[in-house]
Amino acid sequence: RRWSARLGAGAVDSLRESLLPWVGTMPWSPPEVHPSDGFYTRVIQEAAADQEGSADDGAVPLPALLGQALTSLTLEHEHERDSRVSLPLAANVLRVIGDQTVRTRDLPPRSGVSKEGIAMATGFLSRTRLAALGPGPSIGLTAAGHRALDDYRTRAAHEEDRALRASLEAIVSQPEAMAEGLLPPDGCWRGCNPYLRQTRRMLADPTGALPWHPMVLHRGGWPDAS
Repeated sequence: RRWSARLGAGAVDSLRESLLPWVGTMPWSPPEVHPSDGFYTRVIQEAAADQEGSADDGAVPLPALLGQALTSLTLEHEHERDSRVSLPLAANVLRVIGDQTVRTRDLPPRSGVSKEGIAMATGFLSRTRLAALGPGPSIGLTAAGHRALDDYRTRAAHEEDRALRASLEAIVSQPEAMAEGLLPPDGCWRGCNPYLRQTRRMLADPTGALPWHPMVLHRGGWPDAS
């Protein structure tokens, strides 16, 4: 009801309708990813099966539908098409580094991923020679890293589901309404230091300050696993 009040009942109903093909096929939330295997998404099928049929189409919460669709599309991107790097790593880190040499301290605000998550990601990229660490400290992509980034860009340009993309664009085209739903309650840790600066970035520009793909890590933390 709050989503409909902020974003419009038509936009929310259209979003739910476009997400229904994923009902019951995936877990309700994005799985945890680990740096030890390159942040790839792995689904425990038993957990997904436990949720299948646990609620009819109308009772599955909208955030759960979003989680199911995201996980399904991520698995297709990563595993069915044999991607060079995981989708969270490509969308959040390779994309932000791009063709530049970037100070590592600038990556958390530019990517929306916590500094702890960025430390894990840059360590993995360095170990696998997809990126090279430099003074500052800084980081830049190697030739292999650029090939992985080009691979990601090609895949990301492919329209998986036009109806789903259109319904999502109707939501993200309302940044003020999105921000209204992201205000932290009084006393919430997201409204306190050291997280307050990133919260303010998110409220000012939700689609720019949030990660392009959830990066749910074992350590939790803001904003990748809040």
